[in-house]
Amino acid sequence: MDSTSIPSEPPRQIVKEELGPEQKAEIKTLHVQSGTSMLRQQGNNLVMFALIALNVVLWQQGMYPLLVLSWLVLGHFFHTKPLSLHDASHGTLDADRRKNTVMGLICGTASLVPLSVYRHAHAYHHGYMSTEADPELWPFNKPGTSRLLRMTCAFFEIFLGCIYTPLLFVRSLFTCGRLKKDLKRRIVLEYGLVVLVWGTLFTVIGMNGWWMEFLMAFAVPYAFAGMYQTLNKYTEHMGLMGDTVLAGTRTVIPRTAVHKTVSNMMQHVDHHGTHHRFARIPFYSLPRASEIVYGSPDERNPVFSTYHEAFFDMIPTLWNPKVGSQWIEYERQQNRS
Repeated sequence: MDSTSIPSEPPRQIVKEELGPEQKAEIKTLHVQSGTSMLRQQGNNLVMFALIALNVVLWQQGMYPLLVLSWLVLGHFFHTKPLSLHDASHGTLDADRRKNTVMGLICGTASLVPLSVYRHAHAYHHGYMSTEADPELWPFNKPGTSRLLRMTCAFFEIFLGCIYTPLLFVRSLFTCGRLKKDLKRRIVLEYGLVVLVWGTLFTVIGMNGWWMEFLMAFAVPYAFAGMYQTLNKYTEHMGLMGDTVLAGTRTVIPRTAVHKTVSNMMQHVDHHGTHHRFARIPFYSLPRASEIVYGSPDERNPVFSTYHEAFFDMIPTLWNPKVGSQWIEYERQQNRS
């Protein structure tokens, strides 16, 4: 899609649901950032590096069942990087703007998606969620694309997400309108940082012949992280063809301590309809905001009490992956013809 085909204002599909005066006042207070995620980020980093070292030991000792388990756990901690990149792109990762940017740059470099690129594409995802102008859900949001193409893209995005997703964001640079000069400069510099950091890493590995150690300790769990990221995105949107923000997202509002902990580990991204409704609320305030946003039950809005319920609701839709209410009209016209 070229820039001229992008609508000048959000389409009807994402008209926001209205709240009462008291609800609006509380939502306003929830936008206030009251803390920092720096300690959380450093804790994640310490666990991440410890698990990388553990993987080397487990591989060298031939303890393969424990190695696989460690891969799965480390994949989660790698996955916190794109989760934090997401929050940094909204300016909600840290109340301090400079810290927010620095952490966003670090997480973007680790995820192979520069902060400026992610912010540029993600703004379109929020502004035109699930419509044909949404770059993050291509090609599933484009009626007329073959089922084979959509299933093939879903396969590669799930199993090679650590490569597919960065390329999807590169595509957004050519489909999401004209880039301003300052933004182009930042994008070039940030991609340069990605090349410098990863190039240095690969140079050190190559000089020391550490390729097997890199594969066993880092590359495999990094691939798991890409899979987690894709499946998380699909759980949020895949197969939904609602005509509002809340009807087009799956939201999890956990009730038990265990499931609330899982949500916290994911930085509450599972409160996804709430996040799309109020994108500048920091992640730690999303649970309370969800109680307000979903205070009036509506069967049109998919809400689940556990993440695995939302996940398994999404899985069958991968047989014919598509998103967006535009599919309804397209299929209606196809049936008429």
